[in-house]
Amino acid sequence: MEDQVRQDPLQADRAAGLPLETELQPAPQIEKFSAAELTNLRSELLRGQLDSWQAADLAANFLAGHGYGASAENLREAITSLEMSRCSLDCLQTALEGVAYIQ
Repeated sequence: MEDQVRQDPLQADRAAGLPLETELQPAPQIEKFSAAELTNLRSELLRGQLDSWQAADLAANFLAGHGYGASAENLREAITSLEMSRCSLDCLQTALEGVAYIQ
């Protein structure tokens, strides 16, 4: 009887320099919020004279309406770091993407 050595397929991939299945990370699927929605959110943030807690709550409600959640602390940091008067819609989109997670 011959001794047969079964090679682990993960070891073969590692030897070939291929990334392991566990090392592969799917590309994030980022939702593009509509310009109208972002404009309304930005207007509310500017118009309301909100403190950071209220602004984070408003942004959290916006994200929740789209099926996302976010840490209140992360939202406060993101919102206060933006200069809302100069923040473009793309800037707001990026900030929301940075803190949002799928619920």
